[in-house]
Amino acid sequence: MSASTGHTIEQRIDDLLKHTGVWEQTKDTLRDLLAEHKAGTLDAEDASYIEGLHKKMFGGRTASAVSDAKPAPPRPRDIAAVKPANDDAQLASTRRGLVGADLIQALRQDIAQLVVPGDMADRSQEEQDLRNEILEALTATLDDIDAN
Repeated sequence: MSASTGHTIEQRIDDLLKHTGVWEQTKDTLRDLLAEHKAGTLDAEDASYIEGLHKKMFGGRTASAVSDAKPAPPRPRDIAAVKPANDDAQLASTRRGLVGADLIQALRQDIAQLVVPGDMADRSQEEQDLRNEILEALTATLDDIDAN
């Protein structure tokens, strides 16, 4: 049990598994780490990972303190400081006068251009897989819209 929050590993993992901002793949890892903890084989590095992730997701507070707290007002962000690599991309969907099927086709091109970068082969396999899943989901949504 950590002296900083009074939270056990089980409580931290339970909090993280309930958090909507934690990816499913991460939740699977957390379940594996919980099993290791229960078996007494969890190493210190993994325990530190769990504590760090909990602090990141809950700001160092317990889940009950977070759920009782009022939501913080959004902080202003300096968007000018962040310039994506594709910020100057010419988007097909910005052409004037596009309607129906032409607009959907232009959106398909834009989405593919934004989700799948030119240096995709240089990225990790995990990132490539995630980007492909996102592209498939967005394309399926456009297919549904086009069908209706």
